Amino acid sequence: MDLEHMIRMAEGLTPLEAEIGYFILQNQMLAEQLSITELAEKIHVSKSAVYRFCRKIGLKGFNDLKVMLAKELAQKNQDMDMIDVNYPFDRKDGPQIIADKLLKLYETAIQDTNRHIDPMELQRAARMLHHASVIDIYTHAHNLNAAENFQDKMLTIGRTVQCPKSFYKQRSTALAADQSHGAIVLSYSGKATFISPIIKALYQKKIPVVLIGRLGSNLYPKYVSHALYISGRENLRNRISQFSSYISMQYMMDVLFGCIYNMDREKNIEYLKNAIGFMDDRQIGEEENQKW
Repeated sequence: MDLEHMIRMAEGLTPLEAEIGYFILQNQMLAEQLSITELAEKIHVSKSAVYRFCRKIGLKGFNDLKVMLAKELAQKNQDMDMIDVNYPFDRKDGPQIIADKLLKLYETAIQDTNRHIDPMELQRAARMLHHASVIDIYTHAHNLNAAENFQDKMLTIGRTVQCPKSFYKQRSTALAADQSHGAIVLSYSGKATFISPIIKALYQKKIPVVLIGRLGSNLYPKYVSHALYISGRENLRNRISQFSSYISMQYMMDVLFGCIYNMDREKNIEYLKNAIGFMDDRQIGEEENQKW
């Protein structure tokens, strides 16, 4: 488990200890270089408060925190040195090199996203969506691909998901939704202009919202019920394409689907078995059916 997960899952953190954790996560390189006295002075807390924070997140003391920070920073630097998420291949690269580099990019992005997962927050978000009669996904541009893929997966288990695309349909969907609905907002940066009016309208209707984006994308904590974070190394503009953010978003949506699916696993398996004959009219032999 990485440091961010340890802090998120720690029980009984006081507001002061939570502030220590937030500072460390936002300033990992600086925190790794400071002594406990320097860190305490930087945050305006006592050394004993820093020590108690370390103990509460499962470490023996400040030295263990420094070791963990050093290891995580080294791993991040190694990953970043191995692949440039914004320009993952060069002009001189041939087909096999491009294929290998994109493979590494996808592996790195998924591993990075996996490290951001807070299991408890993920479970809460999945449970809310599981209980919703309809799930509405609000997004635009390339994130629509991940939204519609999730929509297709949910449809295979008989669940209704809506992905309104246009400005008009998004706002109409928000106005028509009631408290039986759940909402997902997909935005890598959290800065898309469509977000603010939509989530404020949903908040007024008491419709819970799950936001999925990079760390720091939750710019509306008052209106967002649950926030799930993906790899955030990609530059918003200086890039070839959305390779990293695309695969990270797809991975998170697949994980979310898996959590929802498992909440009614036996029922969903039975639904799929009953539906396959109607949905797939290919003539498949008995052996293939047994494999399925």
